[in-house]
Amino acid sequence: MTTSWEKAQKGEQIYWLDRRNSAVSVINEMAEHSDLAANMMQILNKAPTAFLDAGAGPFGIGLLWLYSASLLKIGIDTLPRMKVQTGNAYVDALVHRIRADSIFIQARGEDLPFFAESFDLVMCNNVLDHAISPSRLLDELCRVTKKNGHLGIGVDTNSLLGFIVRWVDRRLRPHFNPYRLHPHDIIINKINRLLKAKGFRILRHNEASMLGTILGRRRMQWWVTKKL
Repeated sequence: MTTSWEKAQKGEQIYWLDRRNSAVSVINEMAEHSDLAANMMQILNKAPTAFLDAGAGPFGIGLLWLYSASLLKIGIDTLPRMKVQTGNAYVDALVHRIRADSIFIQARGEDLPFFAESFDLVMCNNVLDHAISPSRLLDELCRVTKKNGHLGIGVDTNSLLGFIVRWVDRRLRPHFNPYRLHPHDIIINKINRLLKAKGFRILRHNEASMLGTILGRRRMQWWVTKKL
């Protein structure tokens, strides 16, 4: 029997196949990460030696462009890397350069194929709510980050009210495509607690207000952290 996650992966593959030949879609994919990227670069102003992007996407670019001087840049994704050919010479050359300077591995984030404390920097943007197990994925991200290394995370989160509304609506509309592609809903501030419990100090975070935590809209939150 096909699981909900496997159905979501098929939907994701269709989504990316429809966009891989569009220069605008490729640039939008890079720009999606800009808030997390800008804040990480302000904290970590020199290139890390070993850099992992967990959830680099099937275009194989993700955030791998962030530190061009890093000696080791690895991107992983559950989907295979796709051929990207937009017909725009500037965009195609940029994608080719990023991919040529990095390693792409098709793997699940819940079982990262790396030793503990392998990376000075780990980035994971817009992935946790797509995973089989968000908590297991977060465990793995923390495991492979070196002591005194940095971990950057971005994910859509929900207020308490928003979480309840989506829980009900998921049961009324189980085939609604956004729900199929995002199997999990994450409550605001849950990530804060988990990161702190795993020995990470939060350096920057677009934190929600108390009212926003209870009644606010669904929003992308990001964290720039350091492993103590």
